[in-house]
Amino acid sequence: MSSIAQRLGREVIDTVSRQFYAQIRVHPQLAPIFAVVHDWPQHEAHIGHFWWTLLGGDAYLDTQYNVARKHLDIGVTPALVDEWLALFEPIVRRHVASPDADEWLRKARMIGQSIALMNTPLD
Repeated sequence: MSSIAQRLGREVIDTVSRQFYAQIRVHPQLAPIFAVVHDWPQHEAHIGHFWWTLLGGDAYLDTQYNVARKHLDIGVTPALVDEWLALFEPIVRRHVASPDADEWLRKARMIGQSIALMNTPLD
């Protein structure tokens, strides 16, 4: 059985990543948080690889990912995670049919929950 990554191909995954970050860069709440990114093409390629491997593709870069920690370091709050997911879902659905879109979004929500939990202050 083929993976989602294999069914979609790197081009589709990279397109989703590029379109998503194009919207991030103009989003009123998210753009300031992601202003730390100085090389957008490199960042988009890195995230494209992240999604490629998370969706079952073989790694083609030698890198490790610590998504929750990275987003904690730049101040992503649970409310911003909701904004992130609201931007991401329609882009995925525009390029990917169900059930693959549903599974990709399930993974994105799980990542979002991890980021939100890690970035929620303890009382």
